[in-house]
Order: sequence, then structure tokens, then C-alpha cells
Amino acid sequence: MPKKRLFVGTLTSVVGLEEVREFIDSLGIVGKWVEKENLHFTYRFLGDVEEEKIKGIAGMLRGRLKGVRAPTVEYRGLGVFPSLRSPRVLWVGVESETIYEVKRRVDMALLPFGFPPEEGFTPHLTLLRIKKMRHQTRFKNYIFKMREHLFERKVEAKVCLIESKLTPRGPVYSVLEEILLD
Repeated sequence: MPKKRLFVGTLTSVVGLEEVREFIDSLGIVGKWVEKENLHFTYRFLGDVEEEKIKGIAGMLRGRLKGVRAPTVEYRGLGVFPSLRSPRVLWVGVESETIYEVKRRVDMALLPFGFPPEEGFTPHLTLLRIKKMRHQTRFKNYIFKMREHLFERKVEAKVCLIESKLTPRGPVYSVLEEILLD
């Protein structure tokens, strides 16, 4: 039975990220930057899903998200996972009071397909997967300086069901369903 690797998220763009990349690159940090067209935050990663379920999932998402107000999102601050001592992922924070209602509705839509609600939703935009760290002190100082920096505030009205095909060059995303929030 053919499967597709899926997630529910919002593809976006954020002003000011070029300057972040220039500074990080100047530190000689080795890693893989997320391509501009792949910049997103994830409501829910689904993994490999049977193709026959996709239409049903898309329909259920459409139904559960009907009438939901589009969240106003602040892209604020830089951070790292798992820790500053051992940074592997550089991210921008996604702050919004109303994003949690969208997440709750997404989880409700996925329940009939065997996806129980998730704990610990931490919306963020992954910018860079770090392979090798240089100039750790300068990096830490920059992260500290940028921890409250507001990059952009905007309404994010699109929620998408996205296929992620993994390739040697990185993932290729295809939007299978796009839902516009109110």
C-alpha cells in the first residue's frame, strides 16, 4: 500500500532572516539551512500515511478548521534545540495566543485517523540544522542578544496538508490541500 510522508503546517516567509544567515555564516558554522520555499511551522507531523486516507484527512481538516479565526503570529527571538551547550537546530520562535485553537482543531480532525492529540506543542521555524559549531561564545552571545527580537508580526491564514519527499539535497514539499482560515 503506497504511503506519503505528511505534515500539517503553514508555509511562510519572515523578514530579517537574511541578516541572521549572514551573521551565522560569518561565524563559520557548518550546517544545512532550510530553503526559503520550505520555511514553515508545523501543527502536526503525521509521518507515513496510506494514500487512501489522504482525501479523508484533508476533508476532516477542512471541516474542523471552518470558521476558525486566522492567528496573528509574532516571529520573535532566536533559540536552539536541544540546548545552547549542544546546539543542533537554530529556530525562530512563533508566538500567538490564537494559534493553540488552530492546533486543537487540527488534532481533533486527525483523531479519527489514529493520531492522538500531542502534548507539548512548541511552534517554531527551523532555520538551520547545525553540524559543526565554531565560535561558540560569539554564537551564544548572538542568540542571547536576539532572544526577544521581533522579526515580523502577521496573520497566518493558511493551514496546509503537505507532503515531504526526502531527497539527498533535502526535503521537497508539495501542498496537497490548502485551507484558508477566516
